[in-house]
Amino acid sequence: MELRRRRISPAVWLCGTTCSGRWGRHLVHSKRRAAHAVAILGAAHVAAFAATAASAADLPVKARPLAAPMANWTQFYVGGGLGFDFMTGRSRLTPAGGGADLFALDGLQGADLGLSAFAGFDIQVAPRVVVGGFVDYDWSRQRTTVSASSTFFGQSLSAALPSLDQGWTIGGRAGFLATPDILLYGLAGYSEMRINNWNLNYAVLGGGPSFTAQEPALTSHGYTVGAGAEYRLASNVSLRGEYRYVALGQHTTVDPLGAVWTTDLSQHVVRIGAAYRFGQFGGPAPTSAAPALKPVWTGVYVGAGIGGDVITPHIAGSFAGVFDFNASGLGGADVGGTFTIGYDRQVAPKWVLGAFGLIDAGTNGGAKVKASGGGFEVSSDLAAVKWGWTVGGRVGYLVSPETMVYLLGGYSGTTAQSISYNFIGLPGTAPTREYHGATFGGGFERFLTDSISARAEYRLTHLGARDDLASDFMTSLSAGGTVHTLRGVLAYHLPAP
Repeated sequence: MELRRRRISPAVWLCGTTCSGRWGRHLVHSKRRAAHAVAILGAAHVAAFAATAASAADLPVKARPLAAPMANWTQFYVGGGLGFDFMTGRSRLTPAGGGADLFALDGLQGADLGLSAFAGFDIQVAPRVVVGGFVDYDWSRQRTTVSASSTFFGQSLSAALPSLDQGWTIGGRAGFLATPDILLYGLAGYSEMRINNWNLNYAVLGGGPSFTAQEPALTSHGYTVGAGAEYRLASNVSLRGEYRYVALGQHTTVDPLGAVWTTDLSQHVVRIGAAYRFGQFGGPAPTSAAPALKPVWTGVYVGAGIGGDVITPHIAGSFAGVFDFNASGLGGADVGGTFTIGYDRQVAPKWVLGAFGLIDAGTNGGAKVKASGGGFEVSSDLAAVKWGWTVGGRVGYLVSPETMVYLLGGYSGTTAQSISYNFIGLPGTAPTREYHGATFGGGFERFLTDSISARAEYRLTHLGARDDLASDFMTSLSAGGTVHTLRGVLAYHLPAP
């Protein structure tokens, strides 16, 4: 029999036609049994997989780490501040037709307490870069007056100097985040300031010629530049310290009597302030959370700081019995430093009481003033803080476990820089004396670590007058006044014994 070209099982070929039918039926049954076995094995695998999956579902699953909050400075804010203002510049009164100055004043022209209210917005444009806009309004208590009379020259002169009344600034700022909570920034803007203008009374004693000049208030337009630092105290509260220089430009007015006033002024504004920031301060970030601070307010601390001082004195005196003068508000400003030591005790969950002692030191910026008119000239250094001490106490309220706002009070002694003067060619130096008085103020303090805190505070010291300041050819000299002090301080809190 011929073998055809097809796939035939060897068993069938060997068996021949006699057994092909029986073998075929056997193969069919074998295939069915194999199919049944495969089905059973498949079902077993499925059951085993399902059991494994069920067991895996019962195992504990590690939760994804939550994102820690991170500072985000994109917010609106409102706030207020206090500090001091001082004005520098030159003012002249000249005859309408030209000629020698009838009166001139050159140098620092007044300093006193200042207040601010502000609002603005910030946008964090990069992880460490913040830009924003702001508007603020300033008020000042500057009121500087000078009066002088001379029986020898037969003349008298009294004047209220130009001084800042109020004003506003609109501008922008750009800053760098030194840490997520500390913003260092520069600012620039446009300012309009209302200036109380000259009020001058001049008379020749004995019924000679005299005149009175009351100049209308000025509205000065200028630019503002400055710098500052802002620190987040809590989620929606921040503290800032700021310096601004305001260029007010030159103004010329003509008095009804024909005299011409020319005034060229600049304003210096120093403030500490607090801001409330609307909305969430933090946003999600894939960084690990910073460890929580565990500050201990009860204990001894030591600290050091830097800031500024302004003194607004009241001075009265007589030169050789022929020239009498009186001045108020014509004081100096300088940079100062502080060393402090104290003890605090947390007496309740939210309240802290403490006692402290401190020493202030001033640098005196060499502020001078020169006045001339009616044929005489007087020049002098201005009173400025040399050094001082304060002992007192404070009471604080904890707005958060690591942040405190506080009020302080105490008793102070202040030594002013020796004042050198020149009166119509006769030089002299006033003696150095210590003035005493009461101090009041307040501030904010926050722990940066478990043992280091930062604070910003304002102090006002009222100095009692002394009348033992006469020297050289002076017949009498008395002085008192007020000192405004701003400080930023770092303090180290000693471990509890």
